[in-house]
Amino acid sequence: MTQASGKRFADKVVLVTGAVRNTGLAIAEAFADEGAVIALNGRARDDVEREAKRLRETYGGTVFEATADICVQEQIDGMFARLQERCGRLDVLVNNAVIQGVGHTLADTPRHVLEAVFRTNVFGTYACAQGAARMMLGQKSGTIINIGSTTAERAIRNRTAYIASKSAVDGLTRAMAVELAPHGIRVNAVVAGFLRTDRWDSLAEGVEARRRAGIPLHVEARGRDIADAVLFLASDAAARIVGQRLVVDGGSTVQLLPEAEDM
Repeated sequence: MTQASGKRFADKVVLVTGAVRNTGLAIAEAFADEGAVIALNGRARDDVEREAKRLRETYGGTVFEATADICVQEQIDGMFARLQERCGRLDVLVNNAVIQGVGHTLADTPRHVLEAVFRTNVFGTYACAQGAARMMLGQKSGTIINIGSTTAERAIRNRTAYIASKSAVDGLTRAMAVELAPHGIRVNAVVAGFLRTDRWDSLAEGVEARRRAGIPLHVEARGRDIADAVLFLASDAAARIVGQRLVVDGGSTVQLLPEAEDM
């Protein structure tokens, strides 16, 4: 498959963080299919090289490795310096990289787990947005899309560090949107509810069905659903949308109670 004119993101430069698996990879694939030049980020060089090669073979066009640990400022700086040297511009940043820090109650969450969650989900998101903004300010154009979570509004148990970090991402989205919009840079968030990833493969029996029963649409979101929302917010069709949260959750957060517990 070769890049074709007329595709929505033909020759646009798109950086996706945490893009070698699950949702991040689905987002990168969707942009590649729409003709974008993809900068594929991940921490492990072998994983990044493998997926970049596969995307090139599947979609054609330009896909290059943007290996960096977004918890390390020097690696972030190097990634953006290479991007500037290679492409000279950045049209879209998708802040997708995340860790969840699952398996801890508030009382037993070690400090290092809390710090690790915030290093990736908040500080990494902030630093990548900062690097992108510095490139986009010179262009007077660009869009930044943060991947959020419905848990920032409606908490679940035993995920305190993650929920706090995603609440911070909501605040960052609003603050960056207000600051950058006058310069032609749009910032928004795509917010996921129950999202099927490879972690679902190890769910205990009955958990998957129970999760679906609590979703009004009775089906969980998948990576492509998030990717479609990201592409919309990055496209010209969303040219006047700034500082918003596009929620992809099958209706979970609009209900007072799940159907099985309805009054």
